[in-house]
Amino acid sequence: MTNNGGAPTVTEYLKGSTEPHMTITKGLTYPIGIAIDHHGNLYVGNHVLYGTTNVQVYPPGRKSPTRTITDGVVWPTGITVDAKDTLYVANDSPPCNVEEYRAGQNHPYRTITDEIDGPGGLSIGKNGWLYVSDEGLQGCSGLRPAILEFRPDSLQPSGKMISKGLHTPWESRTFRPSSRKLT
Repeated sequence: MTNNGGAPTVTEYLKGSTEPHMTITKGLTYPIGIAIDHHGNLYVGNHVLYGTTNVQVYPPGRKSPTRTITDGVVWPTGITVDAKDTLYVANDSPPCNVEEYRAGQNHPYRTITDEIDGPGGLSIGKNGWLYVSDEGLQGCSGLRPAILEFRPDSLQPSGKMISKGLHTPWESRTFRPSSRKLT
């Protein structure tokens, strides 16, 4: 699965294939972040220049979204899903935060802001910890480019911060708990 930044599409490839299996265009204007939950649902962060930026949700095999999340979505650069199917959405522009949505919900139940200043990529480690790649350039609250680590159910970073050797970190990956394979 890949989002195509210059075109309003997301393309799915089957394992081992170099040919597109499916291309999604419905509901998309500028796809940014993508994630897949344990049920195979695809989440696409969708920037809308003169409209409501959103996260579109596509069930497996569907080319049309069945759900649109707008509440708490500003500039959805990073998206990930944990083992409980909690959806995390990183908003790169102010308010520079990570919104958390319980499985199947359209409204965030928690917002992480502490030390975040331009979040890009999100990932979940095997231990369930959230990792935030933060470019540190928006002037919200973070101090510098870093990869921040958050324990499950915590709104504050763990204290462990990777910053040496980073310039503008956009993505990081640890472990992908998914039934679909990203390519």
